[in-house]
Amino acid sequence: MSSTTNALVPPVRPEFEHAAIATGVVGDVERQLPLIERLAANTAVRRALVLVALCVVWELYARFLDNDLLFPTFSATVRAFWEALTVGPLLGRITTTLRVLIIGYACGVALAAVFTTFAVSTRVGTDLLATLTAMFNPLPAIALLPLAL
Repeated sequence: MSSTTNALVPPVRPEFEHAAIATGVVGDVERQLPLIERLAANTAVRRALVLVALCVVWELYARFLDNDLLFPTFSATVRAFWEALTVGPLLGRITTTLRVLIIGYACGVALAAVFTTFAVSTRVGTDLLATLTAMFNPLPAIALLPLAL
């Protein structure tokens, strides 16, 4: 029994020195990162900084051109958006657009339910669905956009 335990223990080599390391000397494994490193690791903060940089470039370039009709500044665009949102007709037009989209979506869902029922319940519907799927499948989505509109 003692020969098997000796076989599992590696031999001691005198050319290597293994000094014991005190537990407090190694250092902290986990430490609180500084604020800048935590912000740099945050994806939302980095993307917000990219947006701010793009807005600053927009503003500086528009001021350099000095032509509000051709290329308005970012601040003028934000100001016009805010005025259209609070005083202007923008909210009414957004409401109208959303209403039209919801009505169109509801009609599309209803038609899809009717066509699906027709395709599942009849042989002609199944053939029609298979033919239309074969026709529209190779087309890219952008080619179907005018049809969807």
